[in-house]
Amino acid sequence: MDLVDLSTVATAFLTPPIAFAAALWARRSGRQSADATVVSGANQAHGSVAAARVQTRGELELRRHAALADASAAFLRSCDALACTVEQLPDVALEERRAQLAAHGMAAETALGPLELLGAPELLRHAKALRGYCRTLEKLALDRAVLRSAVQTLEAGWCQFNAETCDHDHHGAAFVAWQFLMEWPGREDEERWRDRGLLEYCLQESQRMTESEIASVLAVVDRVPAAWSRMLGGLVRDPLMEQFASLRAPFVEAARSAQPLVPPAEPGGLRAGGSGAVSVAAPSAVSRSSLSA
Repeated sequence: MDLVDLSTVATAFLTPPIAFAAALWARRSGRQSADATVVSGANQAHGSVAAARVQTRGELELRRHAALADASAAFLRSCDALACTVEQLPDVALEERRAQLAAHGMAAETALGPLELLGAPELLRHAKALRGYCRTLEKLALDRAVLRSAVQTLEAGWCQFNAETCDHDHHGAAFVAWQFLMEWPGREDEERWRDRGLLEYCLQESQRMTESEIASVLAVVDRVPAAWSRMLGGLVRDPLMEQFASLRAPFVEAARSAQPLVPPAEPGGLRAGGSGAVSVAAPSAVSRSSLSA
């Protein structure tokens, strides 16, 4: 057998193993490529899931802050509405006062609920302090309205020139009754008992008040509430409303601090998009009694 024959035989024997090895190599390369593709796809999937989770958490946090902003704004509006009602109650007809007060008092009570679910402890502390004082305002509102309405009515019945020297019976009676009401809490019990009849006479003689209004004034006079001086206030100051303002301001600050993810408030006190946001502006009616300070 010559060399040509040997080469042909060798090639015949070696071709199958080489082909088999080539097939194994191609198969291994295909598997490695497939594995790499699977790993790459898994990594991409994991990254997408993680990004989706982060996005979802961000959206949930934004929604929670928006809900907190709305709850804070609703609570503040209800408290402001109650304070405005208390301040304006002396100008409301006697028989309508209780109904107006009850409506706003219930609204302020209900508005605290969502804050208790969403608010941080610091915000809740200020909210509960403000709501607690609103309860105090609600308790004092009717007596305050009776006294302040009576004082304003009697002042309107004074002599236009000199109330102290006027000899007109109705004018003089209005002035004396006004003095009694302003000084009543500082009198001794014996003095009150002695002058109670004279006060009633002066209220009637002033001809400035109806029988039902006089009766409501005398009912408060007989009880002598401890907050009498605070309810009457003075020519400029209104202690009850000033205390409301001092509790309102820290709640507003805490509510705004708790809304870092909420869009900024627009001039009208609302967030862009229509939802409510806490506004630092005091209610218009209450601002007359230093709430804007």
